[in-house]
Amino acid sequence: MPRYTSGPWKIRPNGELWSYSRGGSPGQVGTMSWAGKPEERDGNARIIAGSVDLCESLDELMLIVAQPEVVAAIEDNPRISAKSRMIIENARTILQEVTGKSVPEWPKRDPHDRRLEST
Repeated sequence: MPRYTSGPWKIRPNGELWSYSRGGSPGQVGTMSWAGKPEERDGNARIIAGSVDLCESLDELMLIVAQPEVVAAIEDNPRISAKSRMIIENARTILQEVTGKSVPEWPKRDPHDRRLEST
């Protein structure tokens, strides 16, 4: 994954964007400013603040669904197979757009990703 300021992020009412890094001290990331209705600003702020956790979750999802036993479970169940493939492809596309990194088409997996291997 590309580097970014670790989350979770919070946007304060004055528009300051802060990182509350897990295990670290808070730090200001930047200041957000935009025009629009207050409810739109609040909604946009929540989307921006949640984007780091969402990206990490999609990355973990792609790791899990590429495991052989999960691939088999999805492919062997016609009731969930088509919808699962659509969700996985959407997650892959979003990760590529957000990270700029190539993500293998499902059910392939990144051969260099060793996060789930036993040590």
